[in-house]
Amino acid sequence: MSRRRALAVGGAAAVTGLAAACSAHAATGSPVPPPPDVPLRVRTRWTARPDGPLPARGDEGVPFTLTGPDIEPPPSVAGGALVGHLPDRHGAAYVLQTPGGGLRRIGATFGFGPGTTDGSLALVLFSPGRPFSGPCHLAIAPDRWVAGTLVDAAVTEIGSGTFATPIPQDGRPVRVDAVVVGDALVVRLPDGSLVGPRGPDVAALPAATACWEFFRDAAGGADVHLYDTWAG
Repeated sequence: MSRRRALAVGGAAAVTGLAAACSAHAATGSPVPPPPDVPLRVRTRWTARPDGPLPARGDEGVPFTLTGPDIEPPPSVAGGALVGHLPDRHGAAYVLQTPGGGLRRIGATFGFGPGTTDGSLALVLFSPGRPFSGPCHLAIAPDRWVAGTLVDAAVTEIGSGTFATPIPQDGRPVRVDAVVVGDALVVRLPDGSLVGPRGPDVAALPAATACWEFFRDAAGGADVHLYDTWAG
């Protein structure tokens, strides 16, 4: 699957990317045990940051970098959240931190604004030594999620689901946390349930960089607000 189709669930609009108050119809299978506690190596509480441009460093001192085809204006802090400011058309912006090798966890507290399900958030773990390759590419739209691995800029889907109740689009915070456990990507959904899709590349691919991606596939797609971001 190309990155362009990473959120193509049930014929819905796609998501690219390095590129809830909700319940989910998750991938079927045995109950997923809780993941091990992976200590955080980076965390930034955007709710505590003053309005202004993307800061040079996170709360723990690790620098942020920014890339993407649509970063003018770039993401900035506004009203206690990091906001993407994507144009009202197909576009993306990627906020990255590289604390070093051995990353196995990424998560965020975030909210969706009004708009269509063409707006989404992606959480990605990858290694700069293997361009656009890594064990986690987790894309979330207001109505669905898709988990995959990323190899040479192509997403291989390993699991997906639709939310029984879509994520509210009034900006209220919801939380998602993903942990690499062997060949499984264990994802804690905002209602507290766990899914654990598996794929051989999950265990095989290293990760040194964490990425939080703002994505809009078409005009009218919902904005994403980040309130808290972390990786470990």
